[in-house]
Amino acid sequence: MLPDSNICTGCGVCICVCPTKCISFVEDKEGFRQIEIHTDICIHCGKCERSCPVLEDRDNSINNRPTDYIKVFACWNKDKKIRKESSSGGFFPALADIFLEQDASIVYGAAMQSDLSVSHISVSHKTDLSKIRGSKYLQSHVSHLFPSVKQQLEEGQKILFSGTPCQIGALYKYLRKDYENLYTCEVICHGVPSSLFFSKYIEFLKKRYHTHVSHVSFRDKFIGWTIPISKYLFENKKVKGFRAVENPFMYFFYAGLNLRRSCYHCRYSSLPRIADITMGDFWGIGLTEKVNFLEKEKGISLILLNNLKGDFLFNKVSGKVNYEQRSLKEAIKGNEHLIKPVNLNSIFQLREKVFHELQTNGVEKIIDKCLPLSPREKMSLYLGTFGMKIYFYLKNIHRIIQ
Repeated sequence: MLPDSNICTGCGVCICVCPTKCISFVEDKEGFRQIEIHTDICIHCGKCERSCPVLEDRDNSINNRPTDYIKVFACWNKDKKIRKESSSGGFFPALADIFLEQDASIVYGAAMQSDLSVSHISVSHKTDLSKIRGSKYLQSHVSHLFPSVKQQLEEGQKILFSGTPCQIGALYKYLRKDYENLYTCEVICHGVPSSLFFSKYIEFLKKRYHTHVSHVSFRDKFIGWTIPISKYLFENKKVKGFRAVENPFMYFFYAGLNLRRSCYHCRYSSLPRIADITMGDFWGIGLTEKVNFLEKEKGISLILLNNLKGDFLFNKVSGKVNYEQRSLKEAIKGNEHLIKPVNLNSIFQLREKVFHELQTNGVEKIIDKCLPLSPREKMSLYLGTFGMKIYFYLKNIHRIIQ
């Protein structure tokens, strides 16, 4: 018996290993991929259950690492352009760049597709690294690549695989053994938001601005690192930027209200971490210890080295980044999902209300009924960050003229 929707992460390992291809993905009413078994062709071999990372305990030989090994660093890319274009401090672009300098090396990461979905792709040339740079707040399709990753590892190629902790766990479970030539990087994951919510929000923007959205940058430093905005590029070449409070999709994501149900029971939001390196934004920098560096608003990456492979990778990339060792306590202070998932009990009723409105009335009603906005914030929601800047500029000009 495979896991139900409350604990299934949608990793797709069961689909990869099924000999009769009787398992497939379907999208549930909340907009999350769930597994469906075609019982008429199932031969009850049990491979899916044995390969499920949710049903079986972690393989201690691969994943159960001591917490006292963890080394914590704050770091930022020395290349100012790359740091500016990155969601945090630009650590991963530096790591991927260095990794590809090795012979027979491949980097895997999440890339946004032309239809605004997100899928993992492989990159073997530095010129393509921009495709997997930046945050993508959607669940990436990844399991279709697992067989290729295994074959490449068997052939001796070096693989750097980045993803969410549950994706790293799924890869380990599929491979069934540790490979010396496999290196993994996980993001500090808040949870997986609903693709239905995202598509409904895209429809809302299309209706509002009378043109299609062609690209999304979920985290941009137009204002600064600590006040990120989402930028939406439209087919008519116009760009709209929204802070979280102006963007229902991101607002409810940060509030934990549009996440996959299994994210509230995430087994990977704990120490020890599952990947060789853990990376994210160092939101807690300076909260418990003195900060000895400047330019915080340009972005700072939080890096956890979880084992010897993590050490090896960090030593390779250290020439491309500025860094300072910090404490695990400080890291956890601003990133509590290092040790625990979002608490569903405190938000259960509001989450139910959000998805009810989404399914029955769309994003407009969610804004009216579920977003606690002031009149100014509601205006900002429709005008966007750029629009509000223009609005207040014109208002000030009008006052001066009078």
